[in-house]
Amino acid sequence: MGTENRGADPTQKLPDYGDGSWTNPQIAADNRRYLADQEAQQAALYPVPSYQPPQPHPYQHNQPAPGGSYRQPAYQPAQRRSFPASYRALPARKPALNLTRRFICILLMPLALLTGLTSALAYWADTTLVDTQNFIELTSSLATDPDFQQALGTSVTDDIMSSDAIATYLGDGNSTTWYGDVQNWLFDRTHTIVSDATTGAITSENFQTLWLEVISDTHAYNFSGESRPAVLDLSAIYDQADDAVNNSLGFTLDTSTLPGRTVPLDNGQGSYPINSAINTLIRFSDSWQLLLAAAAVIAALSFLLWPGNRFSHLAFASLSAAALLWLAGLVGGGLSLTSGISLPASPTAVLFLQSIAEKLTASYADLHYRLAGYALIATLALTLMAILSAILRATARATTAHTR
Repeated sequence: MGTENRGADPTQKLPDYGDGSWTNPQIAADNRRYLADQEAQQAALYPVPSYQPPQPHPYQHNQPAPGGSYRQPAYQPAQRRSFPASYRALPARKPALNLTRRFICILLMPLALLTGLTSALAYWADTTLVDTQNFIELTSSLATDPDFQQALGTSVTDDIMSSDAIATYLGDGNSTTWYGDVQNWLFDRTHTIVSDATTGAITSENFQTLWLEVISDTHAYNFSGESRPAVLDLSAIYDQADDAVNNSLGFTLDTSTLPGRTVPLDNGQGSYPINSAINTLIRFSDSWQLLLAAAAVIAALSFLLWPGNRFSHLAFASLSAAALLWLAGLVGGGLSLTSGISLPASPTAVLFLQSIAEKLTASYADLHYRLAGYALIATLALTLMAILSAILRATARATTAHTR
């Protein structure tokens, strides 16, 4: 039982809390005093530094203007979580603009390829046909072709034997007069002498030089730009055969007026297809530089407008050019240039045209195959540049993301 507590006034009777009860105000006051003493001792042993407000960063301008008020706290708020630089390094392009640029490039690049392919054809015509030296080199193998030499010798011999000088004294070898046997024998003997002299001149070691003169004269006549039948000018061979025949027969035989000196290549029946084709190629060959420059400008414009990796776009265009050049060489090499024209009656002219046609198609195919190889090399170089550009771009993005 607890004792009765009367407080300060003995006459006032207070509630009996009992000894040590936590509800006793006296005990509660003692406990508060004890806790306060403990906190004071802790404060004396471990002093707490006075509060200093954080100072603004020296490189950040968050100080108020003189006489102004702090509208922002003295410390910087927590920054947002930064995203990778690939999401924010470059401003996003407008999709509609990208589609428009791609569409324009898709139209420009085929135009550049077709213009470049046309330029290659004009370049081939200029360097192979119009250029005299290259044309001579193209036809130089005819000088050692046995079939062509035999046809040429037969043509020159027959033309000489049909000349007025031979026909006046020896006839045509088919005389039926009373002295016809002697005349026909003389004709056959003269034919043998002329054939041996002509064949000897054509098969001699000097014929290579003589053939170069023939081709030079033929090229100068046919590539003059005039509208006239195309011919094979054999004047140099006739002059050489004239000397050989005169030495063998013992008298002078004039071959300057013989019709075989210029062998017609066009039939001359109102139209001259070979001459027309040559004149067209002459005019067309002058434009190869202009066409090449136009193709380069169009390709450069497509390169600049392409919204993505430009080197990859150019590499694809170069690969397409290689494919087109290879296809053009394949198709052109298999063409027969003499199949669509009426061939002349002279066997020499036919062999000449057929040989020239084969040489031209082979030259055309060889040029386009070489250009296709160069385009493939350019494709490989541009592909490496596209890969390097992509690597550098990715590295730059990663570096930007790390620094931010």
